[in-house]
Amino acid sequence: MTLDIRPLAAPLGALVYGWNPKAALSSQDHAALLHGLRQYQVLVFRGHERPSDIELVRFARSFGDLVKGSEWFGDIGEYAEILPVNNLFDEDGVPMGTGGSASLEWHTDYSYVSTVGKESFLEASELPASAPQTCFCSQYAALETLPRKTVDMLRPLRAFHSIDYLYPAADKPATGSSRNELREGFRAKKARNDKLGLTRPRIPQAEHPVILRHPESGREILYVNPGITRHIVGMPRDESDALLKELHTHSTRASSVYAHDWQLGDLVVFDTLGTLHRRDAWDPTQRRVMRQLSTLWDPAAAA
Repeated sequence: MTLDIRPLAAPLGALVYGWNPKAALSSQDHAALLHGLRQYQVLVFRGHERPSDIELVRFARSFGDLVKGSEWFGDIGEYAEILPVNNLFDEDGVPMGTGGSASLEWHTDYSYVSTVGKESFLEASELPASAPQTCFCSQYAALETLPRKTVDMLRPLRAFHSIDYLYPAADKPATGSSRNELREGFRAKKARNDKLGLTRPRIPQAEHPVILRHPESGREILYVNPGITRHIVGMPRDESDALLKELHTHSTRASSVYAHDWQLGDLVVFDTLGTLHRRDAWDPTQRRVMRQLSTLWDPAAAA
């Protein structure tokens, strides 16, 4: 196959045409995609035949080991690597996926895991009439545009990442409609899985350096996000909250954001380490069905 990668007129992002899900990527095509991903951070695959589940898993796996996301979030499916992101419910009122229809704040997938998300794959299988945008911003650019003294101050720091609000006994209560929706859905799926005798691992928590270095490009990343980063380790909470707010505001300023308008069948592959993303809300009576996968990387292996 011959891939056509076209940069978008945006702070980040490129369109990719010519992908054939049924054909294995040549080494040349794979190298071109990796180069494009490092350069543009968000690749929007468009105009291809819809991949089957196994074709999507094989494609994503060519970038690295995949997290079994559906198991962590209590979902049931043939491929544990595919996290169903939708607002559907079964006949018992139990969510058939994760995500709901409320807005999702800026976050980084799997920053709460010791082996963090490296690339993510998000495919639009079904969209509402007024499909919500997904927005992206670069954490490379965020770090590179901070004052030098701020970067020097951040370099030795570590941050704590958690989505503890999913659990009924969480120390920190869920706040905001999206967190409440996720939490209630997680409870319902846990109750169903308990009845079925299905054991699901508890979603972990993790500490990471505030500044990470990408394992392939070597480029440094501001690795904190509003949705999952709870605090700076060892810093008084008020100082930590103030610093994180300042960093988040800097990262997500409007001039740094690419807002993706979904088309049916779009597959968005993005640099999970080096970006933040968020989602707008939409009418919950309208169906939105996505498939999501992520590769993993262990920062400790690079230490």
